[in-house]
Amino acid sequence: MKLLKSKGQHILVDKKYLYKIVRYADLSYNDVVLEVGCGLGNLTRLLLRSVKKVYGIEIDSRFCKILREKFADEIESGRFVLIEGDALKVDFPKFDKFVANIPYQISSPLTFKLLKHDFKLAVVTYQKEFAERLVAREGSKKYGRLSVVAKAYCRAEILDIIPPKAFRPRPKVESAIVRIFPEPEVVVENKEIFEDLVRFAFSRRRKKFGKIVEEWCKERGYKAEVPEEYRDKRPEEIPAKVYAKIADEVA
Repeated sequence: MKLLKSKGQHILVDKKYLYKIVRYADLSYNDVVLEVGCGLGNLTRLLLRSVKKVYGIEIDSRFCKILREKFADEIESGRFVLIEGDALKVDFPKFDKFVANIPYQISSPLTFKLLKHDFKLAVVTYQKEFAERLVAREGSKKYGRLSVVAKAYCRAEILDIIPPKAFRPRPKVESAIVRIFPEPEVVVENKEIFEDLVRFAFSRRRKKFGKIVEEWCKERGYKAEVPEEYRDKRPEEIPAKVYAKIADEVA
């Protein structure tokens, strides 16, 4: 079967990393796991050995056919529920842990869909560059809108780097295994206003933060004060807690 790189179809085949992903998820038998992008079922098989129930979302009908044959017994018993569809469009079932090698081109929207659900823990394989942006701190070259907004929803850490040779076909870039805890690093009263401020600021990276907030407030009819120590800094130098404080001032 021909895999489609255009759809991000890179199958993780190296058992060393598959076992690492399962180990990092700290699974217990009573966990209910959601996997997005089941592919050929390499990770699915290990998950089914570890927990009582796995929900799998897979968009490719060719993969779905293989999965239904490979896990016929588990499907019949109800331990594996395969949902054929787009993970960005279908409703997520209730689950405890999210464990997946996701298609890299949907990393951002899928991550934020995940973060708006209740769960205990997630272990996700991302493109390394995306993972670095997700966990970046202020002052880093990787720090941006994604880094700031994510901190209002979770705490994330890179656990391992996966080389291209671990996949078939080989991607051109390295991948990273990331563990996500649904514990916000910063508490925000109104996430909509917070995300609007972050989006506004990072679309004006060359301006000083004090001026950016001034423009943002003027356009939206808000009033807010930027702490003096941050007024002359650029958006990528501002900690997430400062964005949160300003957003909460006007909420």
